[in-house]
Amino acid sequence: MCAIMALVLAISPFQTAHADSPITTTEFYKAYLDEAIVQKAHQAKDVTEELALYLADEENPLAVRAAVINAIGWENEQAERAASFAQLTYDKPLSELATTNLRGDERFVIGYLLAMDDYFDTREAEAWLADAKQLLPDSFTAALIHALVQAQPEVQSSDWTHVWRIVADVAFNTDLEMDMRPAAAEIIIDYMVTYSDKRVINPFAEQSRLALNIGASDFTLNGETFEIDPGYDTAPALINGTAYLPVRFLTEAIGGTIRWEPNTQTVTVNTAHVTMEMSIGDTTAVVDGEEQQLLGAPYIANGRTMLPFRFIGEALGFDVSWNSTSGEIGLTLASQSRN
Repeated sequence: MCAIMALVLAISPFQTAHADSPITTTEFYKAYLDEAIVQKAHQAKDVTEELALYLADEENPLAVRAAVINAIGWENEQAERAASFAQLTYDKPLSELATTNLRGDERFVIGYLLAMDDYFDTREAEAWLADAKQLLPDSFTAALIHALVQAQPEVQSSDWTHVWRIVADVAFNTDLEMDMRPAAAEIIIDYMVTYSDKRVINPFAEQSRLALNIGASDFTLNGETFEIDPGYDTAPALINGTAYLPVRFLTEAIGGTIRWEPNTQTVTVNTAHVTMEMSIGDTTAVVDGEEQQLLGAPYIANGRTMLPFRFIGEALGFDVSWNSTSGEIGLTLASQSRN
């Protein structure tokens, strides 16, 4: 089984094998065990009449209902819990439900139950959850559970990093309403970052502080030391009084992606909350469609694009600091808990 990070503030390295999956290993119900209904679900391991009533009630928090389904759990063989819920709640088979008459939260419940019923084939579950996400556009819970189910079939692909990116797009999206307990989100992200081949910041840590030094190819995160860019010997640099950082390192630390266009010497950064485009040698950057002036032009060192640290750090949501005496660059990312 893949290791789940023991410390909230740590970051997780790439894992070489996965005997489990996004749906079956993210036991976030444990953050809700103070809720009696979650305890009952964990004991029942099935959809009882009491649990069906709770799951169908729109007055009950969506995240707690998700925890109930998570606590009921999954089976190695296909189960029929979604069908049981439909029969107990609507007195008809699941196949006869008119989905257009169902609320977003009802579609969410059915979709998540379907995913837990058969995690080998999640196509039907994903469709239900996609509909629910559209009807609940602000819900972090709806978006994150949909992302887990969407990522499930990607585990079978050769690109495990795509599994992480699907979830990272939700985890770092500060526009969503945080309707899930941070401790529950933390459990999910602790597992999901193991699909990344990079050092990834847990966005639900209380705080994450990176410290880098001019000319040094390693960095510290909350006191632990790691290499900035294994195999490239990349280090921050001081050019004409401006400190520069490798853009890829910081972007990938928060689940973002980099695209390089060699013909135009242009680099594009995409994260959950910002898109940036910059060209080598040009002091004008385009951030979410608007031009911004840089203190210095991007350049390439050891095959990596370097950018002024303050610009890239602040654009990616970090609080930044610079100690001119020691040459230390500080980048602090506040928790994404959004209490």
